[in-house]
Amino acid sequence: MGEHMEETAKEWHISREAQDAWALKGHQRAVAGWNSGFFDDLVIKLPELECDSNPRADTSSEKLAALKPAFDKRSGQGTLTAGNSSPITDGAAGCWIANEAGLDRLPSNTPYLRLVDYEVAAVDHHTEGLLMAPSYAIPRLLARHGLRFDDIHLWEIHEAFAAQVLANVAAIERRDWIRSKTGVDADFGTFRWDRVNPNGGSVAIGHPFAATGARDLSQAVKELWSRPAGSRGIISVCADGGQGTVALLERV
Repeated sequence: MGEHMEETAKEWHISREAQDAWALKGHQRAVAGWNSGFFDDLVIKLPELECDSNPRADTSSEKLAALKPAFDKRSGQGTLTAGNSSPITDGAAGCWIANEAGLDRLPSNTPYLRLVDYEVAAVDHHTEGLLMAPSYAIPRLLARHGLRFDDIHLWEIHEAFAAQVLANVAAIERRDWIRSKTGVDADFGTFRWDRVNPNGGSVAIGHPFAATGARDLSQAVKELWSRPAGSRGIISVCADGGQGTVALLERV
């Protein structure tokens, strides 16, 4: 995945500086989320560990810039490092799925969202970037509901690598690329970076395989629950093998 992402970063001209800047922002947001209590009722504390050990309050642009490339070590053009890539971590996560009858059995203050729709896409990773499938799924999902970027109040985008987030968003910002790759011809407006991963993403929090999607979803549920009814969120998860799964959620 790292080698594929190096190729994608070069293709989309995603700089080392941009990757490090996004990684730093993710750590700062995750640390702020822990300090504010956002994660207190999302994470089960252990006797030996009360909070995640991955978010780094002491990181900086200088420390991130000092790290060596982790995948492309020979060309002199490698940009993915241990600092702007998600760490492989242990973890488990789960979410409840309920119908209206099930919701009636839960306490009235239980946070929940409505699953409006979802889209699954896949790319031929012999010709496309291995982790670029979300950029195919997102435009199709938005177009199906007549939505623009401004209509999405929260984006929880899985960060396998900082470059993955930056490359996928760069793709969905290009109308010509969307039209040629997905068949969708729509102007979605200006992407709102300030609405992406407000409490940190996988680069800071970690990427335990098979648990990341539920972690993304649980953070989205809590974040959107604090907002007005009608607020929308999109979950976007890339996957090894060239797949991408995207879901549209709504605060009811």
